[in-house]
Amino acid sequence: MSAAQIVTLPVQGRNVRMSIYRPVTAPKGVLMLSHGAGGSPEMMRPLIDQLRRAGFAVVAPLHRDSMEYAPAERDDLQTAFGTRIADLQAASALAAQTFPGLPAGAVGYSYGSLIALIGGGALEGMVGARVPAIKAVATFSSPGMIPGLVTPQSLQTVAVPTLMVTGTADVVPGFIPDAAQHVQYFENAPIGNRTLVLVDGATHDFVYGKEAGYDAATDLATEFLTAHVLGDASALRSLNGRTDAGPVKIRRR
Repeated sequence: MSAAQIVTLPVQGRNVRMSIYRPVTAPKGVLMLSHGAGGSPEMMRPLIDQLRRAGFAVVAPLHRDSMEYAPAERDDLQTAFGTRIADLQAASALAAQTFPGLPAGAVGYSYGSLIALIGGGALEGMVGARVPAIKAVATFSSPGMIPGLVTPQSLQTVAVPTLMVTGTADVVPGFIPDAAQHVQYFENAPIGNRTLVLVDGATHDFVYGKEAGYDAATDLATEFLTAHVLGDASALRSLNGRTDAGPVKIRRR
């Protein structure tokens, strides 16, 4: 497992640590990755390494709500909404500079899923932070339907293909009491190129790679990104032919 290249960038008067993960061979595409609240890119290393094996470079900011920052430097979750969006824009610029000409996509987990989707056009009337380079967005879980921020209407502006991986036990007490809240991100985006991967029994920690169905679900996510970011017709045919298997169920709209 190769170490990430760390780059520190000034972003809106803050220093933000960016991790650059390179594939073993020449990169075919580049993905901006947004981690979960309080987390870090390294906590998502099993997924990152799978994406690297598929030929993707990954650029991932350490958002200011991460527990890796000292308490005095750390954003609360409300403040982090704005700083995370700025981080995404900076990560996109770094990706374009480091990997010029490569097609781009976004990946997010939990809070990071919303940030990745904003890069793909969500909340456009409220935030207006779409990243034009992003061709597709793959997400794991979501932060739920946040009152006053995430509504069915705010998801109607998603402008790129999306895939979400979630589970029937994907709850967060005090934040996401009902796993069905994640499904609303799938049901309220515009019809066309929407995929939901629902894993029976999967929890909110599924992305860390220790639960049943992880390999199958992440294979689907990787194939989705290969198809829609890289424009791989073979991957798209394979993705469209996938059916339910074991704990993994697939819905499309």
